Amino acid sequence: MKATTTLSLAFLLAFSAFAQTEPGRALWSGNLQINTTQLAGEYPNGYTRRSPQLSLSVHHGVFLQNNWLMGLAVNGSYYKQRNASTIPLDQNYWQGGLSVFARKYWGASNWRIFAGGGIGGSLDQLRQEVYNTSTSVRSENRTHTYQVAPFTQVGGIYFLNSRWGLEVATSSTVFPFTFSGLTAGLVYMTGSTQSERPILAATPPTVGSQTRAGRFTVGASIVFSSRNEEVNNQTANAHSLRAAPAVGFFVANNFLVGISVPITWNTANGTTKTAETDLGFAPYVRAYLSSTRLRPYAGVTFTYSTYSFKQDPYPRERISHTVGGTLNGGLAYLLGKNFIAEANLLNLSVSKQTQHNQLKNGSWLEGLHLTTSPAFSVQYVF
Repeated sequence: MKATTTLSLAFLLAFSAFAQTEPGRALWSGNLQINTTQLAGEYPNGYTRRSPQLSLSVHHGVFLQNNWLMGLAVNGSYYKQRNASTIPLDQNYWQGGLSVFARKYWGASNWRIFAGGGIGGSLDQLRQEVYNTSTSVRSENRTHTYQVAPFTQVGGIYFLNSRWGLEVATSSTVFPFTFSGLTAGLVYMTGSTQSERPILAATPPTVGSQTRAGRFTVGASIVFSSRNEEVNNQTANAHSLRAAPAVGFFVANNFLVGISVPITWNTANGTTKTAETDLGFAPYVRAYLSSTRLRPYAGVTFTYSTYSFKQDPYPRERISHTVGGTLNGGLAYLLGKNFIAEANLLNLSVSKQTQHNQLKNGSWLEGLHLTTSPAFSVQYVF
């Protein structure tokens, strides 16, 4: 399952704000991802591999004083692989982490910036059963790793309303501070203060017209990357393009029907020249569930894709095709009169991938992904 993230600065246009960083308020954010994969092959003795995976993280903070927050973060993951064949291979991996942090916020109205830090620790364990084909002996390996380290944080929040905010942040375990990546996600505020101050000036209307029957939408996400390297006086380069143009039509108020065309193209040129192409078609329906500018949505997407591979001088070979469906949900914000910005927060998916060969080996993939660090997209409505 592949995802493309597009973030528009238009998402940060001004609208209503409330006092958010006072005692009595608290914030939450987190991620939950559950995936299972089952591979099956028609080998002489049969072959099955099952690989469940679970990942969870929760961040919670409480404002003890004006603009001062104390927080706790918990994360964990678990992965298990079991091969059922004449030569079984079993392995499992789990990781857990805990950190405490403090932040100081500055700013007014919708905007806040913050800086802070804390200390965190993690523990990892890997158990793997190893089979030696030369001696026909099975053995077990175990690895334990732990780490404790301080960290610093800087970032900012733009509050969308009294409950939701868009947070952009980065952190570092190195001093002086060194950027180690930028993340964007949503935070949810709980509690209330005695003096919530709505900003009434320049507040746009609460109702937008983008989701009325008869309107069309167009959108696209495009990501291009390139890499060049030289090893032992040999030059190699690789290029990747991921795109997903989409068009939709509101057949009724707040009910959108559309289709997306996800495309992935990878090339590598070194000692050999290869090209990979993944082309799909994804019709979808989506329902917007309120009449305010910030509104939840829910929908269903059906996907068909085909994967092919080419290595010079051989002809292109069709490797596999995949059929699947996804229940999804999230938050949408109606920007002005012609844009809809969306944050995808929930995906529940199932798909079947079939190899294009005589054995028709197949794999089932199921997944649940619940997050406040979503994929952002923007549609134009006309």
